[in-house]
Amino acid sequence: MKARTKSTLQKFAEEQKTRTCSRLADERCGKDGPVGTACCSRIKADPKVVGGFSVLNALDDFGRERLSEHYFMRDFLYSEIASVHGIPNVPENAELAIEAGRGLCENLLEPLHRIFGHVTIRSAFRSVSVNGFGNCHKMNCSSNKKSYANHVWDHPDKHGYIGATACIVIPWFVDWLEEHPDRDWRSLAWFIHDHLPYSEMVFFPVLGPDGKLLPTTGCNLSWRRSCKAPDRPRSCDPRHKIRSFPAGILTAPGMADYTGRHDCWYPDFPDLAAAREPSATVSAAPAASKWPDYLPRACELKEKEDEKFEELRRQQEAGETNPAFAVWRKN
Repeated sequence: MKARTKSTLQKFAEEQKTRTCSRLADERCGKDGPVGTACCSRIKADPKVVGGFSVLNALDDFGRERLSEHYFMRDFLYSEIASVHGIPNVPENAELAIEAGRGLCENLLEPLHRIFGHVTIRSAFRSVSVNGFGNCHKMNCSSNKKSYANHVWDHPDKHGYIGATACIVIPWFVDWLEEHPDRDWRSLAWFIHDHLPYSEMVFFPVLGPDGKLLPTTGCNLSWRRSCKAPDRPRSCDPRHKIRSFPAGILTAPGMADYTGRHDCWYPDFPDLAAAREPSATVSAAPAASKWPDYLPRACELKEKEDEKFEELRRQQEAGETNPAFAVWRKN
C-alpha cells in the first residue's frame, strides 16, 4: 500500500467520527457511552415513510436480489464516490437495474467465473446522482447520457439499449501475467472476444506504489441488448468494441482482425471444453435448485452473433442495401 494512501484514509476516517457524532472520538457514543444519553449526531436516522417502510429496508431488499448463481445486487452497489461524498447510490428504476444486471451476470460474469474462478467486482452500478457528480468533478465518469446502459444500469441509452457495466479483475489472470511477462491485457481481451457475447471492453492501467504503471488487469466489461425487441437474445448488441487507455481501439466491427480466432494470444488459458462440463457443485445440487449452465449458452450466443455479422458483411460487400450493417458499424 502507498504511504499516502494509508495516511489519507486514516485522516479521513478520523474526520468522519467527529462529523457523525461528537462522542465517537472518545468511544462514548451509543452503547459505549452513558446509559440514556441522547445521540449527538447531526445526521438524521432514516425516517419512516408511507406504509411504515423505510428507505433502509427498501435498500436492504434491493441488495438481496439474486442476479445469478454467484451474484447478488449488493455485490455491485459499492462506490468510492458515493462513500466519500455521502451520495446514496440508489436506482430510480430498480426493476430495470436488476434486469440489466442479470444480463451482465448470465452472459459474462458467470461464464468467466466458470472458466477462471473468482471474478472481483471493483465498481459497477452508479445512480445518476453519483455518476453525474463524478462527471462534474472530473472523477473518471462519463456524462450521464453516455453512461446510460453502461455504469448507469437503470436507464436505456439513446439507441434503445439496456445494459450494465462492471469493472472487474480476474485474480487468475493477474497471476498468469506474472508468469508470462511477454503478454499483456490483450490476451484476456481476445479470449473474451472470441468466446463470449460482450458489448464493450475498456482496459486501463493503474499506478503502483512506486508511481510506475502496473500491468493492465482491470477491465470495464459491458453487456447490452435492445429493449425495443425484448424477445431477442440478451446479447443482441452490435457494438463489440475493445479499447484501452492510452493505446486506443484494439478492435471493432469492420477492422481487419475483428473476425476469426486469436488463440495465439492466450496460450495456457483454461481449456474451454473442460470448463463447459457441468461442475461437481452444480451436478450435486438438488434438481430443483440447479441454475442454468451459463457458459455453453453464452458461447452459443456469441457464435450466432458472429454468423449474423458475417452475413451482414457479405451483403455489404455484395452491394446489397442493409441498414442493419450501418447501425452495427456506427455503434
